[in-house]
Amino acid sequence: MTTDRHPLAVLTLKTVHTIVFAGELTAILWLVISGMLGRRDGSVGVAAAAVAAEAAVFLANGGVCPITPLTERFGSSDGSVSDIYLPVAVARTIPVWSTALVVAAGILHARAILRAR
Repeated sequence: MTTDRHPLAVLTLKTVHTIVFAGELTAILWLVISGMLGRRDGSVGVAAAAVAAEAAVFLANGGVCPITPLTERFGSSDGSVSDIYLPVAVARTIPVWSTALVVAAGILHARAILRAR
């Protein structure tokens, strides 16, 4: 970590990270809701692609968001996932509950596809 502090850069990165998180959470929740409704359209494909891309980036980076080390490089004392504007208890458990929601969405969509047959 650098000793130089760049508060504007850290603020910008935290804000970008929060926006990305909100978009990903929206996509995950849409997959759950559309799975409950049995909906299959382009919006479901876009949401699934966004979630898959985010998961691939997260896993390829060793289970760390690539924004985290960047935030630390610009002087954040703690660039962990809690660098987004959430309570620490919620932020630290994001991989657990978001994975559970993605699995639930997959099950709901599989059920809807089987029922349609």
